[in-house]
Amino acid sequence: MPSVVFGLLALAVFLNWFGLPRSAPFVGGMTLALMTLPTIIIATRAALKAVPPSIREAALGVGASKQQVVFQHVLPLAMPGILTGTIIGLAQALGETAPLLLIGMNAFITAAPSTPFDAATALPTQIFIWADSPERGFVSRTSAAILVLLGFLVLMNAVAIYLRNKFERKW
Repeated sequence: MPSVVFGLLALAVFLNWFGLPRSAPFVGGMTLALMTLPTIIIATRAALKAVPPSIREAALGVGASKQQVVFQHVLPLAMPGILTGTIIGLAQALGETAPLLLIGMNAFITAAPSTPFDAATALPTQIFIWADSPERGFVSRTSAAILVLLGFLVLMNAVAIYLRNKFERKW
């Protein structure tokens, strides 16, 4: 589903229906959370289905309760897939601009917000605004912000690879 749809949903629900302030980090966070939730859910379902049924049956056969089977056998084996899906969803949300623009996170902010309901901006929208600016000074700022965003994405992917290798088990 296109990210613009999530921006329109947030505009209709969070801003118009609930009356939350425009350009608020809380609204932006809720919008990005709604957008990444399907990715995380699908990855979690796939990771849980990938655990062989024989492991569940063996744990139940030696007397473990259903709760023990889930928390001590199934979840530890599905954890690499769950973590990978979560980090992929976070990386997707990190670069999204369209839903943030629709909820007004493109405001000119001179000071850091003191509460989650004060006006704020996000790095992807700031890059979008700077890239459209005709002044020469914004070229270097845009390039630096893009490098920061790319560096954070590479760091998140490295953490995902590390966690996947750390928690991966063969059965």
